[in-house]
Amino acid sequence: MRADRNLLAIGRSRYLYDSIKHLASQGYTFKAIVTEEAYEEYDVKHHDFQELASRIGARFFMTKSLYSDELVKLIKDNNVRVAISANWKYVVPKGFLDLFECGILNFHLGNLPDYKGNATVNWSIINGEKHINGNIHKMDPELDAGDVVSREAIPIEPDTYITDIIKRAEQAAPSLYEDAVRKVLENPAACEVKGSVRGLRCYPRLPEDSQIDWHQSVEEVYRLIRASAHPYHGAFSFLNGEKIIIWKAKPYITEDKFLVMPGHVVALQKDTSSILAACKDGLLEVQEIEHEGIKMPPTEFIKSIRVRFKHVAYA
Repeated sequence: MRADRNLLAIGRSRYLYDSIKHLASQGYTFKAIVTEEAYEEYDVKHHDFQELASRIGARFFMTKSLYSDELVKLIKDNNVRVAISANWKYVVPKGFLDLFECGILNFHLGNLPDYKGNATVNWSIINGEKHINGNIHKMDPELDAGDVVSREAIPIEPDTYITDIIKRAEQAAPSLYEDAVRKVLENPAACEVKGSVRGLRCYPRLPEDSQIDWHQSVEEVYRLIRASAHPYHGAFSFLNGEKIIIWKAKPYITEDKFLVMPGHVVALQKDTSSILAACKDGLLEVQEIEHEGIKMPPTEFIKSIRVRFKHVAYA
């Protein structure tokens, strides 16, 4: 087996898992897979990576620290020139980055050099972006500042949910990694888009950030619902003190004039089992809700227009 096809994999999530399988099928040899505990929303866990490592003959490391003597020796002894990574949540020491002649190639969703950091897909939908790039960029000591080696634009349509983007990104990641690995092995300086330390930084979103503010516009509320969908916990509100998750909705177009307080339920749609709720500037058709762990059409739970969704302040 050619030594220049030796790779290392670092990280978590299906982006990395499926890409390891794809690259292995294309003749690349993974000398090690390094992972950590998965986030709740990830459908690939550490034991899946462990099983994959065993299947393809790679060493398996479950660790928060990359710069161990054992891992450094493995990289040097096997002449591993390039690594791939995704969703590694710890700082990668510069000394570890320098071990790889061709760099560590990281998968990142966001329109780099903007949308660095966390929750970039959620923020892109909330901010009204028309597309989001799936990037393979070189890891850099600075956050998401390395050169982009390969990228693919994923459209964000007016009705695109975060679930749709993640699915598209999972489909795109393996071929993007393959393209990027090939490029840097041929030319370690390969670059499609120059990286930059400067750019829009995104910070983490907390579960309470998905509570709906009905005093916002229909479009703003709709974006929040789409940005909070599976695999996340969903946008939510409170009705008669009970938490209601809204999984699916869409703007409702009407020429009717009305006076109503934001959050008020103005109609029960018998033909679609949906309800209409008021926002600052119009109506939102709520199509699917969840109450106490059970998903249902809204009219199964809401029986009257004498009710109103409310925003509850967190301490």
